[in-house]
Amino acid sequence: MRFMDCTKGAKEPSRSVLDVGVENALNFSGFDEKMFFKRGGKYVWSKADMQLDW
Repeated sequence: MRFMDCTKGAKEPSRSVLDVGVENALNFSGFDEKMFFKRGGKYVWSKADMQLDW
């Protein structure tokens, strides 16, 4: 698996996650944590965390 860096208008693949690890590959990807949260990128992954009223 690889991450894609699209910050320069082209999709440039990172090195393999298996070779360099997730953190190093993600650092290469151009990931912007502030923008991730600003556009609502954090999701509720468990229904137990949801406050359902039904």
